[in-house]
Amino acid sequence: MIFIYYGKFYIIQTIRGHGQWLTYPISIINFISISFYLLIDNLTIIPEEFKLLRYWIILFISTYFPLAIIIGYFDMKKGTYRVEQRMAKNLSPIWVEVFEKLDNLDNQQKEIMSKL
Repeated sequence: MIFIYYGKFYIIQTIRGHGQWLTYPISIINFISISFYLLIDNLTIIPEEFKLLRYWIILFISTYFPLAIIIGYFDMKKGTYRVEQRMAKNLSPIWVEVFEKLDNLDNQQKEIMSKL
């Protein structure tokens, strides 16, 4: 009985660990390896000494992460992030309560700041 309980517990831990922590790194490693072998390895204009996986990883990381940060910044400032937050605020009962409390805290902060 204890083994069955721990077995189910380990399955749940495995699912949560994969879904929340391992999916993103594995997908990036998968993209790097597939794009290298399909794109870089088959290009004839690249000299043979530069057709190494380590050069492709350095190039990919040095361009991907800064580009992802810039896109994320613009999405939060001028993109769909605010619309998504408004929709979540209006549709989800849990978020409605959270945002009401945050609005109350914001109003209290503004009152305190206006008194100073």
